Order: sequence, then structure tokens, then C-alpha cells
Amino acid sequence: MNNSTDREKLITALASAMGQGDYSSTKYSESKYDPTTGTLFCQGYIISKSTVDEALENFKKAKLRADQSADADNSMRNVALYYQTAIEAIIMMQKKASADGGRVIAKNDGR
Repeated sequence: MNNSTDREKLITALASAMGQGDYSSTKYSESKYDPTTGTLFCQGYIISKSTVDEALENFKKAKLRADQSADADNSMRNVALYYQTAIEAIIMMQKKASADGGRVIAKNDGR
């Protein structure tokens, strides 16, 4: 058995043990957000609600720092926009999932 197959089986077993159901169907080609648990399944990672929330707060703090530096350095204005993009993506993911009453699924190419 190859390492990829072993890894897929391990991830599926861990997801099932955590009560997250069958994760094997994603095969690393879909990202899923489960609004009932706040869990993000992304490229083989299972990202908990607390980690998603922490990421959101860290992006907000980093954006604020970049905004404060933007006057002296115009490149920091672009950095602030990158952080704002991440902030908005997380918020949109959470709102869409809640509004739809179900999971948000996004296809990706595994990069």
C-alpha cells in the first residue's frame, strides 16, 4: 500500500473518530465547511472552529498593523488588502453555510 492511500485511510479514520462522518469522499479535491461544528475540511486537514476563529482574529490584527503602516509604505496597503481578502472569505464562508443551512463545498485543484 502506498503512503497516499495510508494517509487517506488515517484521515478518514480520525475524522470518523471525531464524529465528522465520512471524509474519504473528498479525496483532497473539495474543501468543506460544516456550520454545525464550525469545522473546515481542506486539502486533507481538519481545521477546528477554534482554529478558524483564531485565524480570523489574527488576520484582523495583522490587517490593522498593515493599515497603520500603510501611510509610510504604499506596499503595506496591498498587504492590508490581502488580509482583508482572507477576513472576508472566512466571514462569507461562515455566513453562506449558515444561510444555506448546510455545508459549503468548494472545488480545488489540490495545490
